Amino acid sequence: MNELRRLAWLVAAAALVPLLLFLILQSGFSAREQRRSVEQRALASATIMIASTDGEVKRHFAALDAIATTRSLRDGDLAEFKSRAAELIALNRDWTELILSDALTGKLLAKVGTDGTALDLDHLPPPSESPRFAGFARGPGCPCMIAERAAKGPAGAPLIVRLLVNTRGFAAAMPPAKGDYEVTALAMSDGRFIARSLGGEAHFARPGSKYLGATVASRASSGIYRGITLEGFENYTAFVRSPLTGWSAHLALGSEHIDDPARRFLASMGFAAMLSLALAAVLTWFALRQVAEGRRIAERVQQAQKLEALGQLTGGIAHDFNNLMTPVIGALDFVSKRAGIDDSARRMLTRALASAERAGKLTAQLLAFSRRQKLLIEPIDVAAMLIDVADLVRQSVGDAHRVEIGAVEPSVCAFGDLSQLELAILNLTINARDASRPGSLIQVIVTASGSPDDGEVALAVIDEGDGMDEETRRRAVEPFFTTKAVGQGTGLGLAQVFGFAAQAGGRLDIASEPGIGTTVTLFLRRCDGVARSRRMPIDVTAAASTESLRLLVVDDDPLVRVVIVRPLEEAGHNVDAVSDGQTALAAISQRRFDLVITDYAMPGMDGAELIRRAREVRPDSRFLIVTGHADSESVLGAAGETPILKKPFDAAQLVSLVAALSA
Repeated sequence: MNELRRLAWLVAAAALVPLLLFLILQSGFSAREQRRSVEQRALASATIMIASTDGEVKRHFAALDAIATTRSLRDGDLAEFKSRAAELIALNRDWTELILSDALTGKLLAKVGTDGTALDLDHLPPPSESPRFAGFARGPGCPCMIAERAAKGPAGAPLIVRLLVNTRGFAAAMPPAKGDYEVTALAMSDGRFIARSLGGEAHFARPGSKYLGATVASRASSGIYRGITLEGFENYTAFVRSPLTGWSAHLALGSEHIDDPARRFLASMGFAAMLSLALAAVLTWFALRQVAEGRRIAERVQQAQKLEALGQLTGGIAHDFNNLMTPVIGALDFVSKRAGIDDSARRMLTRALASAERAGKLTAQLLAFSRRQKLLIEPIDVAAMLIDVADLVRQSVGDAHRVEIGAVEPSVCAFGDLSQLELAILNLTINARDASRPGSLIQVIVTASGSPDDGEVALAVIDEGDGMDEETRRRAVEPFFTTKAVGQGTGLGLAQVFGFAAQAGGRLDIASEPGIGTTVTLFLRRCDGVARSRRMPIDVTAAASTESLRLLVVDDDPLVRVVIVRPLEEAGHNVDAVSDGQTALAAISQRRFDLVITDYAMPGMDGAELIRRAREVRPDSRFLIVTGHADSESVLGAAGETPILKKPFDAAQLVSLVAALSA
């Protein structure tokens, strides 16, 4: 579920992040376009200002041309010239004075002005025949530009006509002082101010800032430059140069108009880059994780397939081994009851029977690992069960180790098979004992987590032994894999626990570190209800009968048939024995038997098919299945209510069960 949730979040992120990136980039490009728009508007305003200024200049130059080429000036009629000049000055409020001088001597020939105030003129260069603005003139109420032109007097005498133009007409071309621009200015080609929105006449004819001077000196036609005004304002300035006069218009913007959009653009690009890198990192991590998970899944599948193959092999071996052990146990039991055997031989037979019984337990472990053993899954009080098996665990571990057994809660309910759980605890504690040094501590701890509906019960066996490396830990649950010396371990202990956990719907976890110890934890499904701590044994002799019975034994193994038939005959029963199901059906059709004892796995017709067909002939017949797969799902499903005797067994078990079933 967590993996699906993470995948859902990743899919959502993969869908939303591109949209978020688009919005971020859109915001960034909008900021960039905003900056461009601000710059373009400023350049457009500067262009309009220069165009307006050029219009004023052309008007002044046209008037100056007209004055410099009048007939009265060529005829030397100064009175007429002054009268004409006075009329023109009166018509134009921006004209302050008209001055006529001798070009050779500099002698003042005529001076016409609106107020007649004398002005201080800057040093002027020699005039040219084309009108031009040659310098500045200062005086009361007159920040003026000097426009001049060469003229001809009587007999071609060289003259100079100068027109003083007030700069208020040029200032009127500038944008409003309280508009978008902090400072606007009009400067000559040498960088001196003609008009300025801040300071007015105080800055007239004075050089601008070094930033303005450098821009003017670059001879660039237009652009944006960054600088600091004379008042100390940091700004970006749009400028446009006039191709007519070389003058330039300068419009200073506050830095925030350019820097803020630029910062937003850079921040958007940076955030988009980081988000892209983060997404790339997440996708890379997820891809690597998926690759690693794929490898782990492949390894688990391979391991499961290997364990399944081994399970099938061990299940078959266990079945055949049970068949082989049945006549061995039967023969040993038969011989041990004969008269005339000395005590030494009887002790040997007893030890042989004990070994055969241990071999039967080994097949149980094999069946548990192969998952072919039918488990009785029921609620178990694990805490109470620990109390019941504590003495057995301590006896199995021995006095050389310290053992602590306990549960966190007084009653912990888990689903499982009681006998298999007890066997699992014994296997785990014995493994812990073998892996630990004498005197070390072995702990058996039970904890519960989650709710009874979806929680787990964890049974952990902890030792302070040598631990396992990764390869050993990975192979620990393989059947027959052991690190013990030859003859000291079967390699089936952890395999049995692993098989039991899988069948019970739980899992097994092994945590180990070389030199520190090992913790093996068996997780079972938690339950909430009345749990059992110990299963009561079934007494098959309770209904035993001494009546002589007519019995039919069906088994394809002749040795097994002998082991079944002989103790029954010695018990006084009449026994017929056959080797296959067809022969058994023929015998059943001819006569009635009190009980039919049949093997399950036989060639041609198995025991379940024999029982079904025999009941068609004699519905009242009774049956007992004897099989090495007594706990398998297939046998139990096919047998139905038919009782089952598990191989290997001894004569007493067989005789008692037959008597009980015939009562």
